[in-house]
Amino acid sequence: MKRLLPVCLFLAAAASLRAQSADDVVARLQRAESEIQRLQFDYLQVTRIPLTGESVKSRGAALFERPNRFRLDQKTPQPQTVVCDGKDLWFYLPARGQVLRDSVDNWARSAGFPQGLSPFRLETAELRSKYDIALETPDAKTPVLRLTPRGDRAFPYDLRVWVDLATGLPVKTELSSKSVTATTTVKNFKINVLLSPDAFRFSPPAGTDVIDAPLK
Repeated sequence: MKRLLPVCLFLAAAASLRAQSADDVVARLQRAESEIQRLQFDYLQVTRIPLTGESVKSRGAALFERPNRFRLDQKTPQPQTVVCDGKDLWFYLPARGQVLRDSVDNWARSAGFPQGLSPFRLETAELRSKYDIALETPDAKTPVLRLTPRGDRAFPYDLRVWVDLATGLPVKTELSSKSVTATTTVKNFKINVLLSPDAFRFSPPAGTDVIDAPLK
């Protein structure tokens, strides 16, 4: 299953701590988006399958560097690594001895979500143009946005985003559909820290089976 992760942004003045509308919250995200270049954080994602009652918790750490380089190291339930150098995307599954190689654009299309909802590519311009956005909970510290895709979609879903107004960071997301609910929380942010270029490079370990994803 494709993992969703929230893309997280950055900080602004304390004067804007009270959101009056959805536009206010999106504007807060946009200000943060323009300031952040690099980000490090930990995450917890809980994926639930209503039909079977199955629930899976995934924990790990992530690095991001604009515009679209990132690294995801999942620790539980099974170790796996996702690395993107801005062009190529690698999914490494140590337990299987396999690596799936794809282009980031092809993967974003095949994931079934617009660019704005792919990991680390939550762009406010994309949200404004492709979603109906409502302020579901006008909290003074962490308001909740509800995003509903416009038009007919093969995979209907709703997305909720909890935004920390003090930092401009989405600290929680919840994607809901008939078949799955994925809730992701993020913490331990380190903003604009220096990251090694090697963090976004991947070389398959010796003996690993490399599988190229088909073009969509």
